[in-house]
Amino acid sequence: MLTLFITAVLATLVLYFWARKALLEKQLLQEREENERIMSVAEDLQKRLQEQRKESTGGLGMDMLDRLCEQYYVYEGTDNLQPRILKEVRSLVEGLRSDPAVQRSLEQTLNEKNDQVMARLRADFPKWKEEDFLLYIFTASGFSSTTISTLLEKDKPYIYNRIYRLKERIKNAGTTHKDLYLSCLDS
Repeated sequence: MLTLFITAVLATLVLYFWARKALLEKQLLQEREENERIMSVAEDLQKRLQEQRKESTGGLGMDMLDRLCEQYYVYEGTDNLQPRILKEVRSLVEGLRSDPAVQRSLEQTLNEKNDQVMARLRADFPKWKEEDFLLYIFTASGFSSTTISTLLEKDKPYIYNRIYRLKERIKNAGTTHKDLYLSCLDS
């Protein structure tokens, strides 16, 4: 009976440690997936920044690149590099997500490059929600669907659907500028 009890306790301990190990592995995998998603957003931002750098020498893109490069320079070769870069990317994402000044800067860039497209869009579609304008801004700025879903905190299928509906609303509108609006979304 004592042997059976000891065997049961040992079996319980083995199962406990096995389950704990599986849970820790699952948490580590989730953390890696989150880091990969954030790094994907960072790569997309970097791509957009490089495109902006080719077109201009200042503005939002250079600020983002400078912040990332500063963190990379300071923490290169240390164990803190990845957490610091991830923290900085999160900060950039939060800025794009919720900072009106950053969003206005993107809108202003679109206006300057595309014949006042955002000013015309706001005038032609005054009943749109601000989220619709943000979706347009992010899409016309060339952000990927992964980046947009991160910035708007929505799933990718939702973003695909919203972009499709946005394009359809523009196509069906009686505005003279719809070709301009659609060309910005397709570029």
